[in-house]
Amino acid sequence: MILVFMILTFGCSSIDKLVQDEIGQPISTVVERWGPPSRVTPDGKGGNVYIWEHWVDRGYGDRYLWSTMFWIDSNEIIYKWR
Repeated sequence: MILVFMILTFGCSSIDKLVQDEIGQPISTVVERWGPPSRVTPDGKGGNVYIWEHWVDRGYGDRYLWSTMFWIDSNEIIYKWR
């Protein structure tokens, strides 16, 4: 819910900057701000991918799934996002 609020308030380019600034930070900082992820899956390199998903309603029954993913190394540090 926080992510959706941020997107609507700041726009996508500002969100990209905020999320990019998380690279090199512990995943715990994101979890503290965004809440628990929707799911966590292995990254195939000894770490995990934390995934936050939110349904966004465009109106008239048109919805899409917005997702943000953080790749985390074995030390719980973010090394990539999408």
